[in-house]
Amino acid sequence: MNNLPNNGSIVILDDKYMEAEPLIKLLSKNNKSFRYYDGKSENYPLPSIEKEAIRLVFLDYNLTEGTTGSASQVSTITANLRRIIDKDNGPYFILLWSKNKDDAQEFNEDMGEVYENYPYLRPLKIECLNKAEYFKTTGSGYEFNNDKVEEFQKELEELVGSIELLEFYSSWENKILLTSQKLIKKTSEVGEGISAKQLVHLLSHINLEQFSKNVGDEQLIIAAYQSLNTVFSSYLNHKIEDIELSSDHFSEISLENNYEVNSSRVNSWFNINTIENPSRIGQVFSIASSSFLDDNIIKNNELRGRFIDIANQNKTGDEYFKTVELEISPECDVAQNKRKFYRVIPGMVISESLMETILNTFASTYKLDTNQTNQALIYFFKNGQLSFKNCPESIFVTPKFEFKANGECFDVFLILDLSQFKTIPIQNEGNDYLADKEMLFSVNSDLLQSIKNSLANNIQKKGYQHI
Repeated sequence: MNNLPNNGSIVILDDKYMEAEPLIKLLSKNNKSFRYYDGKSENYPLPSIEKEAIRLVFLDYNLTEGTTGSASQVSTITANLRRIIDKDNGPYFILLWSKNKDDAQEFNEDMGEVYENYPYLRPLKIECLNKAEYFKTTGSGYEFNNDKVEEFQKELEELVGSIELLEFYSSWENKILLTSQKLIKKTSEVGEGISAKQLVHLLSHINLEQFSKNVGDEQLIIAAYQSLNTVFSSYLNHKIEDIELSSDHFSEISLENNYEVNSSRVNSWFNINTIENPSRIGQVFSIASSSFLDDNIIKNNELRGRFIDIANQNKTGDEYFKTVELEISPECDVAQNKRKFYRVIPGMVISESLMETILNTFASTYKLDTNQTNQALIYFFKNGQLSFKNCPESIFVTPKFEFKANGECFDVFLILDLSQFKTIPIQNEGNDYLADKEMLFSVNSDLLQSIKNSLANNIQKKGYQHI
């Protein structure tokens, strides 16, 4: 049963504890953490408690005694799943206690309308297990039929193995748990009798380039956790080498190239997030000014005005535009409480569709072509098509990524003018410069570092003397 999750993401939903007891005991013997719910609303986690992700649900098809007919069953199951499955849960799987293997399809059909209203409740896969085949009643409750334990374990392992994504995710999440446990053990060995406060002091000292007594406690705690994150990443990279996926689904992976993905969504997944960061580093803020367009982006006054008009007016449902600034201050300055200025790069977030609309308008109205100079958007325009291959080093364009705003999704680019990098006092007449600005998203560490590297290369370009 090694391919089952062991991080508490297993849930047993059964209104009769005695019938669930054999499974509970088996999971416990195999050191698999789980949660059990009997279907009673008062026994579910409090609404104020953040829900942890669920990966596998053992579900009794007749969850509550007395519910007959598919409508009652669906209503009961839906109510219970909503109490444990969060909108941000991600993929999960159901093992349905049922005598009939065809019940998995029937279950999905019965739940069709529910999935339309609550799409996050749709499991990636449903498999059936026959409770009566393995469990029997006794005078004191339920237990495994004679010689059925190993058979049940084997079938359970095979079912989980057939749900290849569950095996893939679980193997990784299990390693994360084990890695964090080993890291904590190593951390506890750094000094005999070291206290929590002393450990935070040590870890923060390691993280900060220049340790200062003037650094606040909150910054030191953040720096300490950052040290743990750094070591954890190294540990985890070594541990995943031990993962062995048993399923045949993971053979000849290199030949598996016949699939389609949403590249914008993948880029968004790896490169941006919407998590608030108190330091504001890596965050992209909306600004009112469009002056950054003046220099490298659009040099022609008439075309610049026209660009802004088109960008701000009559946008269709898939068009998006914001002028922005990206904050790129060094983390050590924040940790050491030395930052007096925000370091920002101006730019824009613009959807692919809007960019194409503007380019087509410019091409037809102003007869733009790639041979023109000192005009507008020449760097993004080649042979009548949107292209970023001709951008100078001072213009940084991210890959297209999916961005959600106002309940809609847009495929956008973040375009930055590195030549206009500037510092801005944090406090202006007693007000924080970024306090009243809308944060759109944050760029993740790898993308942020790539932008910083491009900025450094742009700043450090050497000139030469000549007459």
